Amino acid sequence: MTALRRRAEDRAGEQPNAGPQPRLPEGQALIDELRQQQHELHVHQIELQLQMEQLIEANTELQLARAEYSDLFDFAPIGYLTLDRSGQILRANLTAGQQLGLPREALLRKRLSFFVDPSQTSSLTLFLRRVFETRVRRTLELRLNGPDGRPFYAQIEAVAADDERTQATVCRAAIIDITPQREAQDEVLRLNATLEERVEQRTAHIGQLNEELEALMYSVTHDLQMPLRHIRAFTGRLTAGDPVGQDEQARYAQHVLNSADRMEQLLGALMTYFRLSRQRVKFMPVDLNRVLRETSRGLQADLESGPIKLTSEPLPTVTGDIGAMKLVFAQLLSNAVKFSRGREAATIHVCAQETPREYIVCVQDNGVGFNMRQKGRLFGMFQRLHSERDFEGTGVGLALVRRIVLRHGGRVWAEGKQDQGATFWFSLPKRPPMLDDAPDRRSAEGHGATSPR
Repeated sequence: MTALRRRAEDRAGEQPNAGPQPRLPEGQALIDELRQQQHELHVHQIELQLQMEQLIEANTELQLARAEYSDLFDFAPIGYLTLDRSGQILRANLTAGQQLGLPREALLRKRLSFFVDPSQTSSLTLFLRRVFETRVRRTLELRLNGPDGRPFYAQIEAVAADDERTQATVCRAAIIDITPQREAQDEVLRLNATLEERVEQRTAHIGQLNEELEALMYSVTHDLQMPLRHIRAFTGRLTAGDPVGQDEQARYAQHVLNSADRMEQLLGALMTYFRLSRQRVKFMPVDLNRVLRETSRGLQADLESGPIKLTSEPLPTVTGDIGAMKLVFAQLLSNAVKFSRGREAATIHVCAQETPREYIVCVQDNGVGFNMRQKGRLFGMFQRLHSERDFEGTGVGLALVRRIVLRHGGRVWAEGKQDQGATFWFSLPKRPPMLDDAPDRRSAEGHGATSPR
């Protein structure tokens, strides 16, 4: 007896009699048989009711499971599509509609290629063909058009299956938005490229520093040797024992003192250069108009004694170290004053230009100028293009300018003609490197970068 039958018997309140039955009269046996049949019909009716209750319960559970499956299908964080062989969308969940920027109903009967970047439609066609031919799960990365036409990167995972309702083969595909991963990969690639660029820049900067150090050591040994030779020569004359007059001794002693003073000046300039190289650059907005005003006030006496007319155009506000910028202007202006002094109608003009990436500042004078064939020496340590008897100085000023500008990520160069003046240029990037010793990222564009006149 089945469990359903037992439940029906229990609900009917009777159990069928088991074992042999006593012999009854023929009429009474017929009545009992009818009663038994009536009981069987009643039990069968109860059994049918129980079956109906089970079917209702099973149907309710099926509806709940279907609703749960539908919710899971619609609200999954991944888009799901059912496609035919032509790529036409037969079914879609809500997430797929959100990814592709259309209501779910509007997606139906549209081809998936409609949402694919035109350059990748052939890849999608080949992908679907292989999915249907091999019936193996395959993966493809595509660039799809999302809401408002905004593109996003998607990973398509698809497999072919038979649809029992239509007896047709369909493609079931999942759309996974991998835009964050792709952006992260692109960022890693960008950082790697930036790192390689920075390594190259750093390597070039180290090479530049080595060359600068070699040139500096050569200049130091060369320029310091001359005062030492003078000291040794005139001291030797004083101690040689040869009879010399008092005036001659005084002249020799004066030469020794002058040479010692010159050596002290060179050593002081060298200390200034090294101190500047070790000083930390503090980046902040710097109004170059203010820097020019404050610097020119310190040169007012030299400008009036010239007389030299100083003019300027509006200058930009740059990002840099204000103390370093004052030193740059002081060196360039004092350099222009020195080589313009004594000229008729001497003038110094300061102006600026702006490009998409940098500001370019120039200091122009109509002084003695220089030969462009010697521009390679302009910004080197202790390099001089004019005689020390005619123009005083240690030959360090423009080397300081170059050092400061390079540490700001800029560049320096100069143009000039003999007896027709000179123009000194320096550039500052709008977004300077935030390193103390940032390499010079751009060449001097054929303008030669070298040290003072």
